[in-house]
Amino acid sequence: QQVVEKIKEASKILVTVSDNPSVDALSAALGLAMLLDKQEKYATAIFSGETPPAIAFLEPEKTFDDTTDSLRDFIIALNKEKADHLRYKVEGDAVRIFITPYKTTISQDDLEFSQGDYNVELVIALGVDNQDHLDGALENHGQILHDAGIITMTAGDQTSDLGGVDWHDSQSSSLSEMVAGLAEAMKDDKKKSLLDAPMATALLTGIVAETDRFSNQHTTSKVMTVAASLMSAGADQQLIATELQNSHEIGANAKPTGSSDDSEVEVDNSA
Repeated sequence: QQVVEKIKEASKILVTVSDNPSVDALSAALGLAMLLDKQEKYATAIFSGETPPAIAFLEPEKTFDDTTDSLRDFIIALNKEKADHLRYKVEGDAVRIFITPYKTTISQDDLEFSQGDYNVELVIALGVDNQDHLDGALENHGQILHDAGIITMTAGDQTSDLGGVDWHDSQSSSLSEMVAGLAEAMKDDKKKSLLDAPMATALLTGIVAETDRFSNQHTTSKVMTVAASLMSAGADQQLIATELQNSHEIGANAKPTGSSDDSEVEVDNSA
């Protein structure tokens, strides 16, 4: 509940992972960033490492930034004695800024350019043990962590001492399962899912990877129910399993719990 409240209060949110994230952490970050965007938050997801081939089909390059440059204002300064008023106009792909001079002329020599502070109100760190293990794009930006609120999310045996609101779920199979639960908790209309097919596919990818296609000790009745809801939201389990198996992120002989056929996850959608 604290996490939901913090997210609803913030408008500029940074999603980040560790310097050595798992497929699950990256999938959860993708799903969370897309979820926040859909909630009309200004969400930025940072990952500066090499994208694992296993999640290439999720098109992470469309969501992840590899630097924090987009988090800062670009400032144009001009002596106030020279400016009468300012306006802007959008023309095609360009934003044109018009400065009306006051009893003078203005040239580019009168303008000063600089970078402003970071525009981050809330940082959500997925699978980050401590500050030393943050993604490389963030490790030298202590100002962001100092000025913004922090939420840490960890699953299973992993814990975090990054600070802020620490959401740890030892019973969850994965961070992706936790994000799916967060999407459920954020709903205003309990009958309408906040997840669309790309979000659901990203989250199910993390779950399938962490459970080794629902065949290892992380597989529970709860995660099977979550998987069913993600498939109902449009996640393609067969595509996910194929992509992960081709990249060796899941075992070639892994089978869904309780099934003799390794090509399908059998779930009861009636619930």
